[in-house]
Amino acid sequence: MTLACCLLIVSCTGSRTYYVSQDGNDSHSGTSRAKAWCSIERINRQDFAPGDRILFRGGDTFPGTLTFGPEDAGSSSNGLLVSSYGSGRAIIDGREHEGLKADSCRYLHIEKLEFAGLGRKTGNTSDGLWIRQCDGVLIDSVEVYGFQHSGLHVHQCNEAVITHVYAHDNGFAGIHVTGNTIWDTAAYDNHRLYIGYCVAENNPGDPTVLDNHSGNGILASSVRDGMIEYCEAFDNGWDMPWTGNGPVGIWIWDCTEFVIQHCIAHHNRTHPEAADGGGFDFDGGVSNSIIQYCISHHNEGAGFGLYEFGAAKAWENNTVRYNLSQDDGIRNAGSLGIWKNEISGTMQNCRIYNNTFYNSLGDGSCIWMYDHYPGYQFYNNVFMYSEALIAEGKSPEGEVFLGNLYWKLDGEPSFFGHNNLKAWAAASGQEMIKGRLVGLNQDPMLRSPGSVELTDPGRIASESLQGYIPLPGSPLVDKGLDLGDMLNIKVGERDLPGTRIPSGKNYDIGAIEQDAPSH
Repeated sequence: MTLACCLLIVSCTGSRTYYVSQDGNDSHSGTSRAKAWCSIERINRQDFAPGDRILFRGGDTFPGTLTFGPEDAGSSSNGLLVSSYGSGRAIIDGREHEGLKADSCRYLHIEKLEFAGLGRKTGNTSDGLWIRQCDGVLIDSVEVYGFQHSGLHVHQCNEAVITHVYAHDNGFAGIHVTGNTIWDTAAYDNHRLYIGYCVAENNPGDPTVLDNHSGNGILASSVRDGMIEYCEAFDNGWDMPWTGNGPVGIWIWDCTEFVIQHCIAHHNRTHPEAADGGGFDFDGGVSNSIIQYCISHHNEGAGFGLYEFGAAKAWENNTVRYNLSQDDGIRNAGSLGIWKNEISGTMQNCRIYNNTFYNSLGDGSCIWMYDHYPGYQFYNNVFMYSEALIAEGKSPEGEVFLGNLYWKLDGEPSFFGHNNLKAWAAASGQEMIKGRLVGLNQDPMLRSPGSVELTDPGRIASESLQGYIPLPGSPLVDKGLDLGDMLNIKVGERDLPGTRIPSGKNYDIGAIEQDAPSH
């Protein structure tokens, strides 16, 4: 799904335009700026037709909750538009309650508005925008803050498009998509979801959620065919009251055919006694999905979490490729975390290839693995670690490692009780193809690993990732396995910064090819 296609879902040509301003009058017609209404209450008394436009004067503040129902629905060719006019954005002040509630209002288009609540701990008890069963909804250029639950909460919607939303200082999450299919083995409640170019910042936690996680950046569940791209999530989760499972910057669960790409998650946190706090996560019941071209750095939990809590659907057939993790796992896990509930759920088949995992923390590991699950395959990755490749002394059992480069940042290397890579490979069969050693234990010769502080997904390019580009003579160059030829894997056409691959005679190892040209 592309953004250009998504934006064609709603075309607000307009048949009636209603104006609202602080110095208007609800006894007026509302159909001109001179005859503007003045309150949300007047808006809520009106039924709207396809193509109607509701415009609030920019810079004005309007207390109350906008409500829309099936009688207000737009159509596929004429959406119902709610926006601002004049200079700046209007502010919808939900105070203790929602800023907007829409139920079964199809083709609703919300843009260029600011939604404010009293604060997650200072009076608000709701979501900022609560949108339920509104197919074809389009939300663009919206700021939402000060709500105890989620800034934007979308529930059971098809073809929802969410772009340029800045969700900050909310409780449970910045952006949250939900359904009711947690224990359903086949159905999903949301279809064709698109979230792009959004920022989720400083959503610390919901003080009323005392038995589960809160403080997430962007979270989606119960989705078939979804995409999250060019989004940033940071400084979330630091005030979650729960001490069990924790929040994540950008993640999904109970989803299939989902892509997360070109995103950055950094400096996300969790309760000091809780788990998680990571950058990205494929959680319970995710299948046939991809995380690619993403950067995770300085998160308290795993840069990339692969977790199964025991959902009804199988966690299977997922891919993690062309990503970078830098100094993740400050409190929990490491660059990559793998975990499954011991007593329920299915977790199997994941391909993890051409990633760069760098962990220079004092006890930093590239992989934290709770147990062993069938079908986990690691190809062409760069593992750079301070403490151990796999945390807590665990050794691979059934996982496949081929074509990877391993480099311990300090101290003597050890390969699961063996003195060197060759001895481990000979004893285990790992990193061997037809008797040939294909893994490497050498300095990868990167320009300045550990130097990335990038926060803007729009700047993911070779110029901003110079520290991870291989130097001349690097053993990474042209040494990657050709996974298309070897395993019929469709590896994609570009690396993390967007360089067409292979850029040389063969594929490189890691997320970034050598001498990536600028673009």
